[in-house]
Amino acid sequence: MKPFKRYISENMKPWVIKFLYHINPFSFVYWFHNNLNTLKRQMNIYFMLFPQKRKLFASELDFVMNRSTERQLYSFVFPYSFTEDYISSEIEVYNDKALGLFYVLHDNKKLYYSRDYKTEASVRENYNYIRIEQDKKSPHCYMTSEFKVCDKDVVFDIGAAEGNFSLEIVEKASALYIFESNNNWIEALQATFEPWKQKVHIINKFVTDIQNDKCISLSSFIGDIPVSFIKMDVEGAEVGILRNVKSVLNESPFIKLAVCTYHNNSDAHQIENIFDECGYRYSYSNGFVLFIHSRLTPPYFRKGMIRAQKAID
Repeated sequence: MKPFKRYISENMKPWVIKFLYHINPFSFVYWFHNNLNTLKRQMNIYFMLFPQKRKLFASELDFVMNRSTERQLYSFVFPYSFTEDYISSEIEVYNDKALGLFYVLHDNKKLYYSRDYKTEASVRENYNYIRIEQDKKSPHCYMTSEFKVCDKDVVFDIGAAEGNFSLEIVEKASALYIFESNNNWIEALQATFEPWKQKVHIINKFVTDIQNDKCISLSSFIGDIPVSFIKMDVEGAEVGILRNVKSVLNESPFIKLAVCTYHNNSDAHQIENIFDECGYRYSYSNGFVLFIHSRLTPPYFRKGMIRAQKAID
């Protein structure tokens, strides 16, 4: 997840909001001048009309209605009490004057920030969000104590952004391929992974189903690379990428995948179908994401992360 990324333009016209609401009176678009009390009201009305669905999300609804605040948007996105354990002001931010970049210590290693982060406060807010989304209780947590990168794994980090996931596992991996399409992150990623540059490959392209100067087809790229762990967090492009690598998934019995499922309403269902077709067993992270940075429709809450590996008898 790209923390606080503005998936909906601030310049969206009011008539667009009205049109979306007309199509589905319980839909919601977080237009950045909106009051999230509007979302609360719509959710209350919907779940009042459908009480059986309310039971499925009782604890999440209670948290959103009583404890989530607009000042801390992550308390909507992750509607659980563990979010209250994290305080951004406690985070120490360092300035690498030689590079002109801020960094924090993540897993006791330097995690650099791009030049887009011009103040220590902005780094603190971003890194605090990362800590929250990767809490072991979070529905966005990539790994568990059982489902994780193992020693000598070849890892693909697709949608790396800051590179926090890769930094955690870099010493275990025998080779690490970092895919990040945002040019602004490349300098920071290179600084972060300089100590491991012999085994870390940074690919500054969109991962899609085509191959050109700006895009890379994952199925073509893999070739003979013995990839064993794929983490995928690509703002809604997950389904297309998985379809592109179905032949690879069918042929390899050893790949583990941690894939985000919250960007679009239908992602979880479509990704399940792909894994079923490829003979993979899978399970979801605990809890739900209320992804206010997209168009929300009932029942609003979405599964956050699916973890999969080949079902071997």
